[in-house]
Amino acid sequence: MTTFALREPVLTDAEWITQACQDTEVQRWTLVPRPYKREHALGFIDNTINEAHRWVIEYQETNKAVGVVSIHTIDPDTGDANTGYWIAPWGRRQGAAVQALHLVEQFALTIPSINFLSAHIAQTNVASRATASRAGFINMGSTQESCPDGESLVPALTYVKHLTR
Repeated sequence: MTTFALREPVLTDAEWITQACQDTEVQRWTLVPRPYKREHALGFIDNTINEAHRWVIEYQETNKAVGVVSIHTIDPDTGDANTGYWIAPWGRRQGAAVQALHLVEQFALTIPSINFLSAHIAQTNVASRATASRAGFINMGSTQESCPDGESLVPALTYVKHLTR
């Protein structure tokens, strides 16, 4: 089984992040800027986009980066840590996102104010919905949120994983 790890992003990640964000699937399902330029990758690395936490997902054996995972926000009233992720074409279908979500869960367990992880996923994003389910997230149904599906916004489903301490 391939093993993945998380690490903080560094400046040398800008090239592969820029390359990965040219992928039609990353652009279809995420809010990455279009066109995606190196300056956008640097903003992610420097966290000028104000993610609560963000990591690079990489092969543990080779340290080759394959994607990113983030906690976008943490709601102090509910303890909801809203997550998101994407995997570059060269890292797909190997369990990277599922393992990354498990690692984010382990991180979240160290922060007492986080009660659960959530992900808002486009109803039409079958692959991401399956990823969240494999990582133990439960589909809680429709939300008032919307998510991208290409140039359109479509209804989102909320997936939740309660933390057990």
